[in-house]
Amino acid sequence: MTNKPNVLLVFLIVAALLGAFAYFIQVYYFDTQHGMAQIDYAINVSDDRELVGFSSDVFIGKVIEQTGSSNEPNLQTHFSVEIIESIKGNSTGNVTVKQFGGYEHVFIWRSLTLADGDELLRPGEIYLFVTKGDDERGYTFAPTYGNLLIEDQEDYEQKKLRFQKAYAEEIPFEFP
Repeated sequence: MTNKPNVLLVFLIVAALLGAFAYFIQVYYFDTQHGMAQIDYAINVSDDRELVGFSSDVFIGKVIEQTGSSNEPNLQTHFSVEIIESIKGNSTGNVTVKQFGGYEHVFIWRSLTLADGDELLRPGEIYLFVTKGDDERGYTFAPTYGNLLIEDQEDYEQKKLRFQKAYAEEIPFEFP
């Protein structure tokens, strides 16, 4: 009879250790938010006219899938985007859009770094993109301001009109 309490105690200790290990792996390996990268801008990104004036292409597109990532010169996550409608520029078809931030792997940990708190693009969703780039290098955008989620058809029309107006009134960027 003295063995039963010892067996139960050993079982509880092993169960607790396995639970702690599983929690550790979940918290530190899967989708751990590592940090926020702050970005300094040369323009007022909250002014649609300046943002569009700095951009090469403005378009509405559907995120198809994440296609990769790079660390040069900064951590970026790459997405395939199907352009639905172009507002500024000549981009058409499927393009690569590069978003600052993404997942980094350090030993067994996978951590998420976001630029200015801008969540990663979600495949299947439609966004209005204000970008700079080309088909060869891909298109990048200012976090939070250059990728606006389209909620529904009414939101689509409102954002489209908002950025058509900003394009008509754009303030071109002048290098100092």
